[in-house]
Amino acid sequence: MKNKHYFSTYLLVIIVILAFTVTNKAFANNVLFINNKAKFGDHTFIGPFNISNEKTREAKSKLIADLSDLQSKLDVNLIYQDIQFSLIPETITFDIDKSLANVNSGQDNPIIASVSRGGLNTVLTQQLPQFLFTEETVDLIAEGVEKELQTGIMPRNIHITDYLPANEIPIVEVALSEYNISGTSGPFKNAIQALDKSVVQPLEMFSMMELLTSSEIGMLSDEEMSLLSSMLYTAVLQTNFQIDERNISTLLSPIIHPGYEAAMNQTLGLDFKFTNPNKSDFTIHANWSNGKIQLSIEGPPFYYSYEPVIERIDTYKPRTVRQYSAFVNDGQVIVSQEGKEGMEVVVRRNISLNGKVINTEDVSKDFYAPIHRIEMLPLTKADASTGESTGGSDVGNESFENDEVQFDDGESNTETDPSTGNGTGQATESGTTTTGTESQNEGKQIYDKSGMPIGGK
Repeated sequence: MKNKHYFSTYLLVIIVILAFTVTNKAFANNVLFINNKAKFGDHTFIGPFNISNEKTREAKSKLIADLSDLQSKLDVNLIYQDIQFSLIPETITFDIDKSLANVNSGQDNPIIASVSRGGLNTVLTQQLPQFLFTEETVDLIAEGVEKELQTGIMPRNIHITDYLPANEIPIVEVALSEYNISGTSGPFKNAIQALDKSVVQPLEMFSMMELLTSSEIGMLSDEEMSLLSSMLYTAVLQTNFQIDERNISTLLSPIIHPGYEAAMNQTLGLDFKFTNPNKSDFTIHANWSNGKIQLSIEGPPFYYSYEPVIERIDTYKPRTVRQYSAFVNDGQVIVSQEGKEGMEVVVRRNISLNGKVINTEDVSKDFYAPIHRIEMLPLTKADASTGESTGGSDVGNESFENDEVQFDDGESNTETDPSTGNGTGQATESGTTTTGTESQNEGKQIYDKSGMPIGGK
């Protein structure tokens, strides 16, 4: 019985000694203010401030001066989505005693800061009046700011959404795009389903090519891909997302709205890419029903409203290019290419707050060159002898303006002058040409395909 008692006493003594040893070691490492003669070890920092080989008293004096200087240079910005505002220095205090009391010698240590909950709540209420911040929410944001200040590095840009509960801010529809379309292919329906519920992660670049070339979707045409990317581009312009890559085609599809095209081409590798600069997730929703495709983006509401607008559309009339051929019958006019007007579309974006426009920014200037109308007419003796090429002449009771006349040897080749963009044509096999309204065939004999003379001086 006595042996058992002695064993218990011995075990208790061992535990006390071990506890004292551990406590003494921690005490020595932390260098409490009681021991003013001890020094901190090498590479001992509080934030960016070096207190290596300093005694406690000297370290405290140095830290007081360093933190006082830091207080005067505080640059703390709070960010919510697309707005940034400053946190006034008066709401932040540095606790020197706690910072020193928690030092681990020979290590990097945090600065202990305290953020006034009342001051922070005042700033949040003034800057974000559309939200109701609870006491718990303010406390979470304050703790986040205190954590960010531990490094002592300025400026500090703090996203408050990093410290908000998931259900604190409502999820709303921030952008919408709609297009009418009569029918869809199987792969196109698969693409809509793949796009639906796609999540754009914080600070992530989103690529339409990467999404739409998935093997599960199937083979999409460039036109189908361009339609979906144009719809998404229209929606993205209603957000603060950053456009990384966007292209237009040479000929705008009649389905796509001018100014909002985002062309894709798998052969050329033309993609539509954008980046979410926010620290919040956004979800894309897409569906097709009753001949209408609807695409929307949902996420936390923005501070500002974004509205893309068409500032102007300038149109350019096509020229009429007339080609004269020996293989076109008298009185016959063959239209080998229908003309189409060109256009230049200027898009700007209004940024508003509470319904009032506070800024307008340039978005794009898209140019689509006109497509010239090409007509083939019979090569008559009068045409050949005069090299007729005047604008406004009547052929088949139809008036032509800004005409270009081309004599053809039967192959109907048309070239374009790279310096002017005007069409040029071959008149004979010898290479004599006419351009615009000026004949260059005076004094030259013109022959048909068989080599027989057909006119001239």
